[in-house]
Amino acid sequence: MKKILFALSGVIFLVSCNRLSPREKDLQDSLKKPLHVELFETVQQGNIVMPFEEFRLQHNHISVVYLQNSCRPCYPKFIEWQNKMDSIYTPIDYTVLFVIGGGNRYDEFMSQVLDLEYVEDKFYTIMDPEFRFLENNKDIPRWIIDSSMLIDRDSKIKMVGAPWLNEEMA
Repeated sequence: MKKILFALSGVIFLVSCNRLSPREKDLQDSLKKPLHVELFETVQQGNIVMPFEEFRLQHNHISVVYLQNSCRPCYPKFIEWQNKMDSIYTPIDYTVLFVIGGGNRYDEFMSQVLDLEYVEDKFYTIMDPEFRFLENNKDIPRWIIDSSMLIDRDSKIKMVGAPWLNEEMA
């Protein structure tokens, strides 16, 4: 009887140690899932508009950063991405893509950013006034979308979070 209880307690101990937190489970479930970004026809870099297909051919790895228009914390986050990306090495086929939900005018978004701090917008932007990005990616937890995601050539999520957060991510 003692042997059975000892074996049972060992199994319970092993199972409880391998249990993932809800956030870890979300991460595990989301990695390698496709992120739907191809639903937009164009991307913008400053005043230059280019077809999404052309943009995608140039970049195999993309950090997708979701922000919302009229969201006070989003403007500093945009500024942080612009400034911090200079501090890490990035391969030539990598870029950052900002998806701005709820706004239909890039210049209005940038006006709000520039009211806080001057930054040169070096990356790409998609304006998403109808929140299509969120609707088409509703199987990905919102906290992951808000954290930013690195996608590969097949638009599958490879990493969650900003690449400068630690040396391993960079």
